[in-house]
Amino acid sequence: MNAPLLIRAIAALSLVALAAAACSKGAERAAPRADSVTTPVGTPTTPAARDTSAAAPAPAAPATATPPSAPPASPTYTVTERGIGPLRFGVTFAQGDSALGGALLVRVGIDTTGCDYLVWDGGPPGVHVMFDEHHIARVDIDTASIATAAGARIGDDEARIKRLYPGQVTVTPHKYVDGHYLTVTPTAPADKRYRIVFETVGGRVSRYRAGIMPSVEYVEGCS
Repeated sequence: MNAPLLIRAIAALSLVALAAAACSKGAERAAPRADSVTTPVGTPTTPAARDTSAAAPAPAAPATATPPSAPPASPTYTVTERGIGPLRFGVTFAQGDSALGGALLVRVGIDTTGCDYLVWDGGPPGVHVMFDEHHIARVDIDTASIATAAGARIGDDEARIKRLYPGQVTVTPHKYVDGHYLTVTPTAPADKRYRIVFETVGGRVSRYRAGIMPSVEYVEGCS
C-alpha cells in the first residue's frame, strides 16, 4: 500500500473511533437519573383526619353576670273618705279580706262581733284597720308616708288642711292635748256617712283617720 492510501485508511479509522465514543456519551446522558424520577399525577390524597381529643379546649366565653332582679315595688296607697287602696269601709270582713288578697288576719282571742283592729299582713307600716260589728269600719294613719287623695298627710299645718278641703272642715277642740280635730265632711250626698278626721297638736297634723260613721268618730278607737 502506498503512503497516501495508508494515511487515508488511518484517518478513516480515527473517524470511526470518534463516532463510537460520541454515541457512548449520548447514551449515558439519556439514562434517567434516580433523583429526577417523578410520580404520575393522580387524584390528590385526602389528608387523614386529625385526632382532636387531645387538643386544648377552646377558651370559654366570659360569663356574663346576671344582674339581680329588683324587688317588686310596694303599692302606693292613698286614703279617701271611702277607704284605702282597694279596701272599702262598710264591707264585711270577708269582702275586705278578698280585696286585699287574703291579707287581713284576726288576732287570736278577738271577738269579731265587737270592735277591734285587724292585722294587715304585708300592709304598709303605720296603717291600722278597724272592724266594728263584722264590718271594716275605718283606718288609723300614724305615718307621714301615707297621704290622702287630696295630698294631706301627717306634718301638714291646719291651714293646709283647710285649703285642701275648702268648705268641708269643722274644727273642734282635742279631748286630750292642746290641739284640734279637723273633721272633713264630703259634699256628695252619697258620701254623707263617711268622714276624714285629722288630729293636730301645736297646729300640725299628728295623726288622722278615715271611715264610716259612727266608728270614725271614736276618739279612743275601740277602747
